[in-house]
Amino acid sequence: MKLGVQVTGAAEVRSELLRIGSLPARALAITAEEVEVGVEEAAGKHHKTGAAKLVQSVFKQKTPEGWLIGHDPQVSPVALFVHWGTRPHKIRPKNKKALRWPAGGSFAFARGVNHPGYRGDPWMVRQAAIAPIAFDRALRQLMNKEA
Repeated sequence: MKLGVQVTGAAEVRSELLRIGSLPARALAITAEEVEVGVEEAAGKHHKTGAAKLVQSVFKQKTPEGWLIGHDPQVSPVALFVHWGTRPHKIRPKNKKALRWPAGGSFAFARGVNHPGYRGDPWMVRQAAIAPIAFDRALRQLMNKEA
């Protein structure tokens, strides 16, 4: 008695494996876009001086390991201070003898002031914590959509 085996569907299996293999990279790109938008929205909530520059300084760059999302310090040098905050510190004039600022229709002067510091708003840390959840959601949506 002779037994014969015939394999069919190998091409379909191969194409399905290739499709599934491309999904993580696509999900990562979707996640990077979502995180970038989240960073821009969080930076935009700082409506004081330079908020527009904070949003403009956000960049997303493809790297061999994945994606890099951050702030360009050339566009917004204060991004690090707004994000991480500052300790209390003394502010002194650089090129003059006194600091000057408007106060009640005239100007106030001082040789230095004690800045109380700034608590900061670590929006990049929050978005980094959200990224794995967003990646999982994007990957599941791609798998379900193309199944």
